[in-house]
Amino acid sequence: MLNFLLSDAAAWTGGALRGADGDVLTVSTDSRKIGPGCLFIPLAGEKFDGHDFIGAAIANGASAVLTHRPEETYPVPSILVEDTRQALLDLAGGYRDRFDCPVIGVTGSVGKTTTKEMIWSVLSQRFDTLKTEGNLNNTVGMPLTALRLEPTTDAAVFEMGMSHFGEIAAMAACGKPNLAVITNIGTSHIEFLGSREGICRAKMEILEGLQARRGLAILCGDEPLLWERHDNLPCRAVWFGRENEECDVRATDIVCTNEGVTFTLLWPEGETPCKINIPGIHNVTNALAAAACGWVLGLDGEEIAAGLDAFRPVGHRQKLFEQNGVTIYEDCYNASPDSMEAALAVLRDLPNGRKLAVLGGMGELGDYAVEGHRRAGRAVPGAADALYLYGENSEYIGQGAAEAGFAKEKIYRFDDHESLAAALRADARPGDALLFKGSRVMKMERALGLFLGEEV
Repeated sequence: MLNFLLSDAAAWTGGALRGADGDVLTVSTDSRKIGPGCLFIPLAGEKFDGHDFIGAAIANGASAVLTHRPEETYPVPSILVEDTRQALLDLAGGYRDRFDCPVIGVTGSVGKTTTKEMIWSVLSQRFDTLKTEGNLNNTVGMPLTALRLEPTTDAAVFEMGMSHFGEIAAMAACGKPNLAVITNIGTSHIEFLGSREGICRAKMEILEGLQARRGLAILCGDEPLLWERHDNLPCRAVWFGRENEECDVRATDIVCTNEGVTFTLLWPEGETPCKINIPGIHNVTNALAAAACGWVLGLDGEEIAAGLDAFRPVGHRQKLFEQNGVTIYEDCYNASPDSMEAALAVLRDLPNGRKLAVLGGMGELGDYAVEGHRRAGRAVPGAADALYLYGENSEYIGQGAAEAGFAKEKIYRFDDHESLAAALRADARPGDALLFKGSRVMKMERALGLFLGEEV
């Protein structure tokens, strides 16, 4: 991090500096992780309030603190603000203004992490590129990522997730992206946003951070809710997509295999053969978004193709591997009806013998929970030979599958990971392919670990 003064922090956050000015060398929201010259930012959450750990942070070496408790005094300088969560965003926004490198903001209902990683891989072919790590894509993690910008940073990719209206607007105001990528509009978080149209409005908030910097939108032209805004956007746009022939960046000659997907990139500079080392035709769309970013930032076809080829999935996302003669498609990080359908399509296209779909319930669907699970279930016939279900609302996946013609005697439901894994160990045999998929709260990776005999 580039050093700044406490007085800078006070100006950026609209806070009042109490005590002597001084240099800030690091910033932390964790009282246990305090470095030299650290400004500690206590955040108030549902279960804990970081203000209760200010004393511990100071004991661990914090040289200054942010606070929204006006009645408290501390033995180190402090900055009094109205709300430390908003102050973190404002602080990171002020810090981000010190840098001229292009920033790419990425949001969408499905595939934003994969797209962010692909963009990073492409841009890293030429630029020293910073990216959001792991799941630090909320109003805490994203500003903490912005505070990692360095003078040597050539570009940055900030993933922006959300559950409620206003969250992406807040992150966009902080990150001030030059390019804003929207991957798609699905049904994730529909519990809080009411409808796909509401989800679209929430995702479009990312463009609010663009306008002050005359930025460019990178939008999926296969998504009707985005395409219908084609002639009514507040900024210029580049469109990508597999199906819409009016898009600027497209793909043809798509071939899916166990090892990944090959395709020909069609873009304003010509045609470029590309490969991604991850299964699923839906990932070609993510790759097109990354290619569009590379094109806008001046990369050539060779660099774009090399970046896509270098991409590897992270965490529990879209990993395909073989163990004990069984092919495993692990996609346990999260789930929505859209991503369930995409994962089942991958399972369907695997060249294995029997296909076993191991599916957990999906969260944050609200009134759409029953229909959303049934919708996912309707994608099971033709993709799987047996269906194993776990968790809340998963029975509706089974109902949807049965309604679509799937044999009820091939549908099994379990109330714990142990019995699920035991059934899979008894049923699976070499040559089979198993898909593990579910929302984060379902912890389907634990069922996978138990199935594989790993310690979990």
